[in-house]
Amino acid sequence: MAKKILYITYHFPPSTKVGAIRAKGFAKYMPCFGWKVIVLSPLLLGTPDSEFHIIETHPSYQKMPRYIFNRNLHKKIKSISTFLPPIHQRIYSFFRGMIDIPDSRIGWLQFAVYTGEKIIEEEKPDIIVSNFGPATCHIIASYLKKSHPEIFWLADFRDPWTQFRKNSIRTRFEKSLEDKTLKYADALSIVSEYLANALHKDHPDKKIYVIPNGFDPDEMIIENNPTTDKFIITHTGSLNMKFRRPSILFEALHNLIKIGKIEKQYIRVIFYGQNQSWVLRDAHSYGIDEIVSYGGVKNRQEILEIQKNSQILLLIWRSGKGEEGTLTGKIFEYLAAGRPIISIGEKPGEVERLLQKTKAGIHCRTVSETQNLLYHAYQEWLKNHCVKYHGIRQEIMNYSHIEMAKKFSKALENG
Repeated sequence: MAKKILYITYHFPPSTKVGAIRAKGFAKYMPCFGWKVIVLSPLLLGTPDSEFHIIETHPSYQKMPRYIFNRNLHKKIKSISTFLPPIHQRIYSFFRGMIDIPDSRIGWLQFAVYTGEKIIEEEKPDIIVSNFGPATCHIIASYLKKSHPEIFWLADFRDPWTQFRKNSIRTRFEKSLEDKTLKYADALSIVSEYLANALHKDHPDKKIYVIPNGFDPDEMIIENNPTTDKFIITHTGSLNMKFRRPSILFEALHNLIKIGKIEKQYIRVIFYGQNQSWVLRDAHSYGIDEIVSYGGVKNRQEILEIQKNSQILLLIWRSGKGEEGTLTGKIFEYLAAGRPIISIGEKPGEVERLLQKTKAGIHCRTVSETQNLLYHAYQEWLKNHCVKYHGIRQEIMNYSHIEMAKKFSKALENG
């Protein structure tokens, strides 16, 4: 008989959030290793796939006091805050941040715990696995663990909770909450060795497993060297005006166009994602607005098609402490697309090692490195209308969701 896992996650398909990808991979492939997965989630937007056993509960804001957790009210307050003077904005941000501890999903807690108790009573799971973020998922799991100490609990992290936060009143409060919450966890897991070491410093008594993100092998492109009439560089996913701007890329392209090594009419840089039209203003400031466009939000199938028909897939890394240890889910999605990856960021780290190992792309730290790489890729495209992909399939398959599920299964069997 298959052992049962109660899997607590806020994000699950049809959600397109990056956390939903790891969650889906877990639920889809753990049965291959003899586990039955019961997913506990809030109400999902759209109809989830019938192959999964999903129990949905109320979302964070619904069923809560109307004027405290009302989504429209939050939006109105946020819009008002944009017109406040800087000092008032800081005061607003402080109090808003103190209300949403550990995150804005905390309103889901009581409903998820109540439903989790019913699931445990009826299904009698052997294991609880909680998917971070949001941190609320770990808090829900800790409540259930306290009520049922006999059930093994693995707290899974895609990103650290407080390890790389700047010191503040909120961080100190959350650090205390993290310690109290994870005290009840039997083991922890996280996506990279670097982050595991950081987590170990704060939780030295916990067994910590390194389980990278991955891609669904069903979405993998076997052989893919498309010809296109433009040299297309594509970025899909989130950017950030403060921490993750394509400045290095834009400066490199500006330089190449200025010295005549790239012709504007043959190149396009396209960004897809939510609220990213600001990249057009950035492009204008570098004088390359003719070649940069914003494609808006697309569904997952459209994004996969866009990726596989690009010449270059772009990753932009934020500057900040701990970023060198991050292996975002986006890089694994790119691996499945089978197109060359250019990763740009000031600090080398886990992503550079992964790209070197798989030969799927190159990491650039500076404008000159980026400029040189783009020039040679463009020259190859001019000759063949295609930039050849050199990824090593055998190495890449080590990052599939099947391998991820295998690591989870071993962790749960070992305890």
